[in-house]
Amino acid sequence: MWRKTAVWWMTALSAVALTACTGPAEPESTVATTETSGAPDTDPVTGMTPCGDIGSAATPPDCVLRARDGTGLVFEVRHAANGSSSLTTIIVRDSDGEQVQTITEKGWRAAAGARLRDLDADGRDELIIPLFLATANASYAIYHAGNGSLEYRRAGQLGGIGIDTSDSGYTVASARAGYAAWDVQFWTFVQDRLHPVVTAQVRPIEGSDGKVAGTTCAVVDSGGLDDLGLSASAATAQFCAEPTVVRVMRN
Repeated sequence: MWRKTAVWWMTALSAVALTACTGPAEPESTVATTETSGAPDTDPVTGMTPCGDIGSAATPPDCVLRARDGTGLVFEVRHAANGSSSLTTIIVRDSDGEQVQTITEKGWRAAAGARLRDLDADGRDELIIPLFLATANASYAIYHAGNGSLEYRRAGQLGGIGIDTSDSGYTVASARAGYAAWDVQFWTFVQDRLHPVVTAQVRPIEGSDGKVAGTTCAVVDSGGLDDLGLSASAATAQFCAEPTVVRVMRN
């Protein structure tokens, strides 16, 4: 019975049409809450209003982001939509309003809501641009600037329902892998590029009644296990205890 339920759930995920269910708390989509709400004030450099929460309007409003990492950078976010496609253009300016860089990303389903967030706890904001927004497993382009540079470089893409930062300094993306199943991916930045480390695979246990009786967690190598110097069992003990993983497990 559980296997039939799992097949149905994966079909529902592919159609991005999920039904309500009871279960563990969803991982917090920290990307969507990095800006505070309230009456917007016009930015003195661009004359634009601050960006609000991530939305899915057909043509999202243009807005501005301001770095909080001491660089004084301003990010002028402009959107264009053409059917199911969207184009996000971000003009990066210094504190004097001089243009430093232009970043362009093409998305789908009118993805909106660029954000700034220090994902690796290095004191610099990363630029997060949604490429596809859905009820489950969205996709984000991540831009990183390191070594005192003002220029952002595309570090890679992350997928899931939420992006988090672990206390141990990893960037974490939680993605649904089926009914009561999750792939919690741990990443690190190396020279402005995202590198996968390990993935904690949370999988359901089928009870005698065919219902989910709990979950298991195992860690698999995503390309960085050797660098950690941990055995598979030690990595499982460490990463399955991460709060982001514990939140999606069922007892």
